[in-house]
Amino acid sequence: MGIAQISNIYGVSAFIDDPRHFVWPTLNGQPTKLLGHRGEKAFLPEHTVASYFQAGLEGADFIEPDLGLTKDGVVVCHHDEFLSGLTNVADFPEFADRKRNYTWSYDKYVNTAYDWFIVDFTYEELSRLRVRQERYPWRPQVYNDKFKIATFAEYLDIIRNITVTLERPFGIITEIKSPKLYNRFMPYPRYFEDKVLAMIQHWGFGNNSSKPINIPKNEATAPYLKSVKPWPYNVKVGPAVIQSYDEDTIKYISKNSGITTQYLNEFNPRMFTPKGLDEVAKHSKIVSTWKDILVAGPEAYIKDTYPESKWDQKEIDRLGGFLTGKEFVDEAHKRGMQVSLYTFYDSHQDKLYLCEKDKKLSSPKGFCPKDKIEEFFYFFDLGVDLLFCEDLVESQELRIFYNNKLEAQQKSNLNQNH
Repeated sequence: MGIAQISNIYGVSAFIDDPRHFVWPTLNGQPTKLLGHRGEKAFLPEHTVASYFQAGLEGADFIEPDLGLTKDGVVVCHHDEFLSGLTNVADFPEFADRKRNYTWSYDKYVNTAYDWFIVDFTYEELSRLRVRQERYPWRPQVYNDKFKIATFAEYLDIIRNITVTLERPFGIITEIKSPKLYNRFMPYPRYFEDKVLAMIQHWGFGNNSSKPINIPKNEATAPYLKSVKPWPYNVKVGPAVIQSYDEDTIKYISKNSGITTQYLNEFNPRMFTPKGLDEVAKHSKIVSTWKDILVAGPEAYIKDTYPESKWDQKEIDRLGGFLTGKEFVDEAHKRGMQVSLYTFYDSHQDKLYLCEKDKKLSSPKGFCPKDKIEEFFYFFDLGVDLLFCEDLVESQELRIFYNNKLEAQQKSNLNQNH
């Protein structure tokens, strides 16, 4: 990494926290926040302590863990509910008979997989496995089999550590993955949600909650909550966000805490209408979806990606009709919601827009981002508030470039008005 890149990283971190930035088209006028997608997976195996730490060093505003539950109820960090894709589980003959076929759902979307599932392993068994990097040729493979699956407790320790060490707040944005699947094997129906709330509160990240966190007493005093020292008095703690594709879980978190909730959805057509956003605003402060819905439009994207998804056009019309990308952001902002999008990849990787294979699948008509600069600037112009990013170095540089563009525009406007 060159000196210019390093200075850009730390320069933008200080700059973004500084009130002298120029007004952005986001809900609060602040620069768009950059979220470390599964840590910094462009360079290190995702959801490892190293990946989380690296995201902090590169100046992420939030760092994301996806959460699952082991057979004995330990909260761990792993994107998939199963293990074959990103671990060496297949190398363990003693686990060969653990392969299962499970079906689970959220918001009417059904998943089925035959694999080794996290929920069928105790934490001791899971800790024997090692994480592997996705096999893209531009991602380092030298770190394969070096790191175990991280626990949520280890993640919280890392965020606390870098907050104190780097002297700046880092937001936590945790995803509760497939709670209906995990809770099926737990003592009671909201076990997963309560455990996550208890841990966020215990580690001191719930202090930003707008109301008391309501969790069962047995979870608040459970032995898995290790001794955690109080935060140093002069340290600013980053905000906490809980996200999920499961709307029932989001409603539960919203009802039982003041922690900011983010609803994830890319397959329910209703959400991309004005009245659909009215419903989301009842339980979420952030609405999140796949980025191409704001390029191809919801109708084209859902038809292409989820052909099994059907809707009544009369109902969509009654809900106000499908929104364009600009309208979606504006309507969310009118309801006091921020907009977050996923996923913005390393520039070596395909951007995965439908328009790249068919230019007709684009709204605004004919637009298709040809490179990462055009991609980021399009969403910055829309006023998108948060972006899930891989390769935060590139993302930081693009945010600086856009801010320079705003500076020039706003100074020019001031000169014209005087």
